[in-house]
Amino acid sequence: MTETKNINNTTSKEWLILITEFLSNRNSKSTKTISELLGSENKKYKRNERGSKFLIPKNTNLNYVAINPDLENTETDKPVTFLAFSGEKLNLKLNYLTELFPNVELVENTYDGGIQLFFNPVDNQFDFTAVACEIFTNYKTLDELNDVNINSISFMFKPNKLKTRAGYTMTD
Repeated sequence: MTETKNINNTTSKEWLILITEFLSNRNSKSTKTISELLGSENKKYKRNERGSKFLIPKNTNLNYVAINPDLENTETDKPVTFLAFSGEKLNLKLNYLTELFPNVELVENTYDGGIQLFFNPVDNQFDFTAVACEIFTNYKTLDELNDVNINSISFMFKPNKLKTRAGYTMTD
């Protein structure tokens, strides 16, 4: 397992490297393990109403961490299917992502606007099968995005790619 003690004290490229190392080689199968590492449950969002389990992040550069599945009150752990991070201070750059995930598509998000950067397939060393970033801009090419700060990123763990109005997602 990767060295994770600094994952909550870094920003940008270092954080991306640490989180992807943690989410590799079968380290990240558990909602419980991920929750314990990254934050504490945000009780203001009620179960079965929120869609995801939201965490108050330990990393102060993040506004939230969301994990799926959202467990029932009687459940203690399940395999992770989706993990999202967002924070204004995260400030990822496109080249940080393309160094790790060279297969990227730019997809218009007709549901809520902006574009989705969708990275799939990813190397099989990773437990996740795709990475997505939402950017609320009108950029039309990847070349135009080199200097844009990317403040949210999602990791998906299911095997099949599905196109929706919001871009791509991964499903069973």
